[in-house]
Amino acid sequence: MEKLCNMVDNVEYAKIVSHHFSDYVLEVIANNSRELADRLAHTKLSNEGVERLVKAYDTNIITYGDLLHIANYSLVSGGSEKYLNDYFSSIAAGLDTQTASRILVAAKFEDWSYNEIRRLVESGTYQVGDNTFVALNPDVAREIDKLGMELYAYDKSNDFYLVKDIEKTIADGDSITFSKSALAVMINKMRSAPDWNAFRDYIAEDMEDIEHLTVDELFEEYDSYQKEELNIELGNIVNKNFREFLDGIRSAGVEEAITRCYEITVKTNIQAFIESEPADITTAHFNALLEMENPLDVIYGEWLKHDELRTYSDIPQAMQYAADDAITRTLEKKGMIVEKILSDLKSDKEKKSGEVQSQPKKKGGAR
Repeated sequence: MEKLCNMVDNVEYAKIVSHHFSDYVLEVIANNSRELADRLAHTKLSNEGVERLVKAYDTNIITYGDLLHIANYSLVSGGSEKYLNDYFSSIAAGLDTQTASRILVAAKFEDWSYNEIRRLVESGTYQVGDNTFVALNPDVAREIDKLGMELYAYDKSNDFYLVKDIEKTIADGDSITFSKSALAVMINKMRSAPDWNAFRDYIAEDMEDIEHLTVDELFEEYDSYQKEELNIELGNIVNKNFREFLDGIRSAGVEEAITRCYEITVKTNIQAFIESEPADITTAHFNALLEMENPLDVIYGEWLKHDELRTYSDIPQAMQYAADDAITRTLEKKGMIVEKILSDLKSDKEKKSGEVQSQPKKKGGAR
């Protein structure tokens, strides 16, 4: 106590005594800096909380910097102490102590719990600094800004403002906030996709009310975008198929054209439909059609097989039938391959087992 008394002034000493810290905690405080003593003199943490943190530092679970960071923000009442179990569990699971300590402090001031902030940080979407803010990763903030959605930030003076120049805000080191955390996480995941830039520009131009974008709407827009892109690819192939088909009809003469009049009409409709709009089929169906050498012929074949297909609006159903058949054949082929592999493995195992059993036994016994 004498060493501690000499370290701090009378007011701080009186406050430390009033906490009734254990001798162990007092000894650790005395063996460190006055800054720590001052913070713990005015802390709002419970004695149990202080004891756990001090012991974690003394046993090298956390660093002195971690302890001091938590102590600095313990002067304000708050609810971060209730997350100490989560804090220590995350460290035991491998989270670095600096990040864990920053999250613990941030949980005092944010609406998110410790584990919620941890998940946001570990996703790479948000980050925590020396202040109390959970801020957007600058790269994610840039993507949200390019989408045309409003971002806000806190500057060094803790003033809250609307971001007008994203690069200046990032350069100034201000903490950028975004209330739709689930959307931010999804944007962060999607921005690694090869077609992200094109898709981002697509919805930025296409959506009138981008500010109200939700995760579900983002998925819907991405699905629509992919279908449009896949339909363009499919259209290019079908157009080639159609040109080759017409060239063949022309070279065969008028009689051939007359006898194949129905085929010409249906294939003209299929080509026109695909060229005009994406069919209401899945991306898996589009990909199956794209793998075909002549999807026009295959779709037409399905048209002939199904009597219920009669009008222009039935063309998507013919496309789906064609894709379903291709997908089924692919799955069956994969199943046959798997069965063959399993059969070969079983055969090899039985063969090796037979070889072991057929080996002659040694004469005599071990001595």
